[in-house]
Amino acid sequence: MDIVFLGPACRPITEESQAGTAPRQLAQALRRRGHAVLVLERAASGTGREESSTVATYLDLADLHERFHSRVRRADLVLVDADVPQVADVSRWATNTAGGLTVFWDRDTPRTLARHALREDPGCMTPELFMGYRLYLCSSGGPVPRQVEREWGVARARMFLPGVDAEHFAPGSGRARWDLGHLGLLSAERRGVLKQWLLGAARGWPEGRFILNGTLSAVDDAWPANVARHPAPSHRARAACLGAQRFTLALSQAEHTPGANLFEAAACGAALICDPWPGLEDVFALGEEVMVARTERDVLRYLLAMPEADRHQLGMRARARVLAEHTVAHRAVQLEQYANEAERGAPWMAPVRSLN
Repeated sequence: MDIVFLGPACRPITEESQAGTAPRQLAQALRRRGHAVLVLERAASGTGREESSTVATYLDLADLHERFHSRVRRADLVLVDADVPQVADVSRWATNTAGGLTVFWDRDTPRTLARHALREDPGCMTPELFMGYRLYLCSSGGPVPRQVEREWGVARARMFLPGVDAEHFAPGSGRARWDLGHLGLLSAERRGVLKQWLLGAARGWPEGRFILNGTLSAVDDAWPANVARHPAPSHRARAACLGAQRFTLALSQAEHTPGANLFEAAACGAALICDPWPGLEDVFALGEEVMVARTERDVLRYLLAMPEADRHQLGMRARARVLAEHTVAHRAVQLEQYANEAERGAPWMAPVRSLN
């Protein structure tokens, strides 16, 4: 297929950007499968335009139209990322211009649902704009895709979970420095659970070692002395950060929605403690690949009672599941399947378990 991705704004070259945004990673996986993929990104302020066979930048919507109208028009598939600048205007232009399959990739569906419910952003997407796409990729599973179809009139919505770049996330060889940690950002709703579980476990086990990376506003100043606070690590440092933890607290982003770092942590062989969100059992085997907690007492019990050999096997089984089903390469195959389904007008079917 000839594919065009309209992705997030181009950032200055850093270690983080060199590792690749999610659209760039997916584009590379699709190229490995023989597709021609062009990623279009809004140029960073103060920088000029760049153009190659794989990545190009544009200055504004007028520049996008002038230089890439024909490429988008003839593409077999045009994918618009929810974080593209001026997403509403770009969506309107893309769906009116594209001659092939149009796809909207929502990597934070709970945020989209909340914004729509509050109508807090006049520049955000509307049901009319969503209806212009023939395929909507959700970060949430369960009933959410059908809800989007029913309430917004989307032709077909499908679950599309984050994929892991297996080259950057693997078990480390260093000794664990922390007994329990959490990495990444959380919504305000989930920060209360983080505060209760991580700090509650820390208070219940003063000899334990705990770390919070990112989400520094999640709690007040009453920090237990055995909890370290670090800024969120860079993309390339996240694997080492996860590898330094005996257990990793992996909280859901919202109901039916895994946290952003769940699959990265599992790929690193982390022993995961998760909250029981609906749909987790479809992603990992509960009690075999991840442990489920309902209170901080459950968290503390895992930390103190699980034998080290069992903890290690828990992490390795979670890693095996990610490598079998949740890499970026698997997401490329899944996008192909969804695109073929949309082109055929095939009816909805339950997601397949394995995409090998």
